[in-house]
Amino acid sequence: MRESKRFGALACKDFRLFIFGNSLSLVGTWVQRIGTGWLAWEASHSSMWLGILALADLFPTVLLAPIAGVIADRCDRRRIILYCQYVGAAMAVLQAGLLLSHASSMEWLLAVTFISGIASALCQPARLSWIATLVPQRRVASAVAINSLCFNLARFVGPAIAGALLLKLDPAALFLFNALSYAAFIAVFFLIPVQPHPAESALPLYWLSDITGGVRYLLSNVPLRATLVILAASAVCIRGVPDMAPAIAGELLQRGPQGFASLVAATGAGALVGGVWFGSRGQTKLLMTLIRLHVLSASLCALALSLTHNFRLAIVLFFAMGFSVVVTGIGAQTLIHLSVPQTMRGRVLALYGVIYRGGPALNALWLGASAPLLGLRMVLGLGALLCFAAYCTAMICATRLARHHLPPEQ
Repeated sequence: MRESKRFGALACKDFRLFIFGNSLSLVGTWVQRIGTGWLAWEASHSSMWLGILALADLFPTVLLAPIAGVIADRCDRRRIILYCQYVGAAMAVLQAGLLLSHASSMEWLLAVTFISGIASALCQPARLSWIATLVPQRRVASAVAINSLCFNLARFVGPAIAGALLLKLDPAALFLFNALSYAAFIAVFFLIPVQPHPAESALPLYWLSDITGGVRYLLSNVPLRATLVILAASAVCIRGVPDMAPAIAGELLQRGPQGFASLVAATGAGALVGGVWFGSRGQTKLLMTLIRLHVLSASLCALALSLTHNFRLAIVLFFAMGFSVVVTGIGAQTLIHLSVPQTMRGRVLALYGVIYRGGPALNALWLGASAPLLGLRMVLGLGALLCFAAYCTAMICATRLARHHLPPEQ
């Protein structure tokens, strides 16, 4: 099978099992995220609370990424993933119980979200780096694309399920659904054989030197460093816009929970199409150029969103943002998997996770904090303009690098 074929990794049984279980769990995670966002909006009608919850969910990645990366490189990645699933399932059951007993509050919701965010932060480097061990090297790019497709399919399916459940059942049903999806993933996980540890895992563990080793490697790799810088700029400026969907649907577009779910589902659908498009390219060159162009596209979509009053146009813009965001994400992950050795991959992916999860959390927080002062439309437009400025800076730097005759972009 040709290396460029997108679905070639599905020929590997262990990878098929992982993707099946992980997809179920991701759908449940998005169902719970919709439930969390809607509960917060219904209880407070505050964009500030939406930003705080997004921070509680995503910011632990920033705090724990260096440690999580070392753990992923030195410990059993399979066991790390499994234990994190246990914690996520327990938090989903706890929140469902609080809702059914009418004991839930914003403080409890924040605590559950924060603990779930910690589990996700510890799991992400292990999960992303473990994928490459389930397939041959020639199918790593295929595995990354398929994993991203499943993630973004969940972003489409999860909100659709959540919207239906919100209309018919108590919000506790969304958290119970997530708990069941965790249980299904855990059951499938035990069918995957134990993989051998990386050779470096047998060496003595020195936390500080191991952490700084990952940073040094990233700084020495010019294409990888430039890619993560531009991704960081876009994450802090516009990636948190989907987390503000409840406020956008309720305040700017005058829509209810179904409109909110539709906006999030549009983002997931755009991301799904973006993943399919990326996989159909059949080659992995010019990834940095692709990332920069889609950062520009996402910033223009955010700017248009700040100006529109039309719900249908907003759906189109959320779709386009989802498309561009997933193309940049798959491009960065592919670059990391193909250029970073396995013994260093967990640490580099952890630093990528800081950008991928921590950046949107910061963005959602400052959007939520600024909206009451400046207005939601104003802060959305400001974030888009800042992202556009980052794109222009990246283009200037790329031109300067080209003048110094650096090696061709990969």
